[in-house]
Amino acid sequence: MTEHADPRAPATLAPGSLLAWLRAHAWIGGWWIGGRAVVLVTAVVVGALAPWDGNGVVRRAGPFGLLGAWDGHWYRLVASSGYLLVPGRQSDPAFFPLYPLLLRGVHATGVGYLAAGVLVSNLAFLGALVALHALTRELLGPDLARRTTRYAAIFPLGYSFSMVYPESLVLCAIAVAALAALSGRWGVATVAGAAAALARPEGLFVALPLLGIAWSRRRRLAPSERGLALGAILAPSAALASFPLYLARVIHDPFAWSRAERAWGRHFTPLGFTTAVARLPEALSRNPWLLRDVVALALYLALFVAARRAGTPWPWLLAALGVVVLPAFSGSFASIGRFGLLAPPVFWGLARLGRGPRADRAIAAACLVLLVSATATIPAVFP
Repeated sequence: MTEHADPRAPATLAPGSLLAWLRAHAWIGGWWIGGRAVVLVTAVVVGALAPWDGNGVVRRAGPFGLLGAWDGHWYRLVASSGYLLVPGRQSDPAFFPLYPLLLRGVHATGVGYLAAGVLVSNLAFLGALVALHALTRELLGPDLARRTTRYAAIFPLGYSFSMVYPESLVLCAIAVAALAALSGRWGVATVAGAAAALARPEGLFVALPLLGIAWSRRRRLAPSERGLALGAILAPSAALASFPLYLARVIHDPFAWSRAERAWGRHFTPLGFTTAVARLPEALSRNPWLLRDVVALALYLALFVAARRAGTPWPWLLAALGVVVLPAFSGSFASIGRFGLLAPPVFWGLARLGRGPRADRAIAAACLVLLVSATATIPAVFP
């Protein structure tokens, strides 16, 4: 995972010089390969030794079966069979459609659903790292961009980026949407923002950075560009609203997502956060692993402070708060550690803390050790 690019290299390369661009960014591919190798090797080893097969899929699905456990089972079910609401029981309308749609498309080429999921997730993560680096360089400078990319590649809970989960796809879409807006490509920002929201509801919050970018450039935008910018800002909300409309068409219940979420133990209310805190001791007695998500929430909030000190614009921080705090209003802290992967300020704050050589090496080493440890917990705890 050695970087070969000169940190003093210019932010842009000669138009059409694909080879030069690839050489300048080869180090990103190196960190992607290294980080994913850590996850894949650990998953293979643990999958071979694990006494428990999550959702009954680990042992029967080959060496990478561990990466298809938990929600990966449900995403593959949606991809293969579509949506079906089972009232009062956990069912698949709780899972958004874009990622299963991609799995189905790859499966149409003859690839199995598990292999399709692992392939899509890991390739999308490479795209996410490239886009995140470019976005961070634009917002916060090249030095912080390089550390951000390295830390994202080996972030401890980033094993989810290699699972049959949509997180890598959503992070990629968020970064592409913002990067496109910064370069005035509002049509691309519209598509990417809508894609983020169609893959996970947290994708909705990309609208805040898009709004911030449009507002900061409002005096320079032509009337037609203002219309396109407004469309990009509204696209995530429109995409999110399209999901219940689709459910109304295919299973005749526009509220199927909400009903399915209740069966999964999530019910959003204004007092949901208070409920989550009040129930925390009981929840921890039943599932001690929940402490990991509580610690992750506290860590993320601290990293947001560091991100602000690095110069992160306020719209990004507000979006990040929405990503990691709003889920707790469902009455549970479960999976907040994974949801935080969709908030770029998490990585920006960590990069701020690693600005010294010793701190940089310590953070990278700690991330690698914790990445192995976290990946090894897949059979024991829901990501």
